[in-house]
Amino acid sequence: LLSEEVFDFSAEQMTQAKTKNLKSQMCGEFSSIYSLCTEILQKAVQPTLILATLETLLRFLSWIPFGYIFETDLISNLCTRFLQPQVTRNVTIKCLTEIGGLECGNDFKEQFVGMFSLAVTGLREILGDLSKIDEEWDEYDDEQQEFIQNVAMFLTSFLTSHLRLVESSATREIVIQAHQYVLRISQVDEREMFKVCLEYWNVLVRGLYEDGRTAPFNAAGGLLNLGPVTAAGGNALSNGGSMSAELRRQMYSDVLTGARYVMISRMARPEEVLVVENDEGEIVREFIKETDTITLYKAQRECLIYLTHLDPKDMEKIMVEKLDRQMDGTEWSWSNLNKLCWAIGSISGSMSEDQERRVLVIIIKNLLSLCELKRGKDNKAVVASNIMYVVGQYPRFLKAHWKFLKTVANKLFEFMHELHEGVRDMACDTFVTIAQKC
Repeated sequence: LLSEEVFDFSAEQMTQAKTKNLKSQMCGEFSSIYSLCTEILQKAVQPTLILATLETLLRFLSWIPFGYIFETDLISNLCTRFLQPQVTRNVTIKCLTEIGGLECGNDFKEQFVGMFSLAVTGLREILGDLSKIDEEWDEYDDEQQEFIQNVAMFLTSFLTSHLRLVESSATREIVIQAHQYVLRISQVDEREMFKVCLEYWNVLVRGLYEDGRTAPFNAAGGLLNLGPVTAAGGNALSNGGSMSAELRRQMYSDVLTGARYVMISRMARPEEVLVVENDEGEIVREFIKETDTITLYKAQRECLIYLTHLDPKDMEKIMVEKLDRQMDGTEWSWSNLNKLCWAIGSISGSMSEDQERRVLVIIIKNLLSLCELKRGKDNKAVVASNIMYVVGQYPRFLKAHWKFLKTVANKLFEFMHELHEGVRDMACDTFVTIAQKC
């Protein structure tokens, strides 16, 4: 409590002089506190006492001298002794997150890399590959769910701060394993945890895109294939001591493909879409704009645009493949079709005109066919809303293809006569959008 009062809340409670004096005094006397905590952690066997000691350390980590953290066996003990036991793993991963967020300049690089490698290795022993986490999430108890959320926070915050460091110093296997965990956790239907992961994905893809602006590109807009990266355990470095843009993109190729699938499957609804499924499973007109959903959509759109720039062919392949599964019924559902079409609409302008034309001809034709194939008012309303959203996002394509524009305009007039008010309203909005932009 004294630590929190002095270091976390002192700005509002004390004068600067008093705060500085107390901070200096506590730092000077911390050796005694640290010795006590260390002795307890070495000798204690009672789980509640160990847990209380770790929680005490967690409160101190943000302000104690770095030597107590990086020049002792604290990190090693956290990763090898306290990360595995169920009773201490949650507070331990929080301690590692706190350490990973410390600003030490260029000092202690080796210790950061060592901590990350030990932590990911320990997580692998606890979590396995998490391949079914999205299916099993609801079966986890509160403590297990909290641990996964804490793991997401640790990995994303550490990688945000130290990605280049671990890329150049840790083994490729450890770095990719960490990203695979973030990928698996991103699949879980838990919005707040997904936002944490999404924030990191945006950091990663923006960095890869900007890093490779001067790298050679092929005609389709993707990076040229410059051969294999390295053996699974090696490091691929440029002359400057950090991984080159080409090798970084190749290293993350499979991870980015996984991220494309995840972003499409978790796509939030854009504000232009007025037809929604309510809690009773009915298709209704949406009246209330959800600010949180719109913000999430914009963040996902940014991520998908970068992912498209990084490999347009892979994005095209994934979207066409997922639409084929809607057409043949293997993945048909209102939710799956909605999210796919929202993702397709979100990347407008990020492909070359030739590729955009090729993809949209396939997508719009298939959606129009799907509208004819599906029976029932609700099915037609869902397909219609997705046709309207997609065409409304691609005015460049419609301006260049008058035959398609005429077909779309006729379809919009047809939708304006639908009994479903959400479809009618959206048809009018889309027609106005197209009239203004085309």
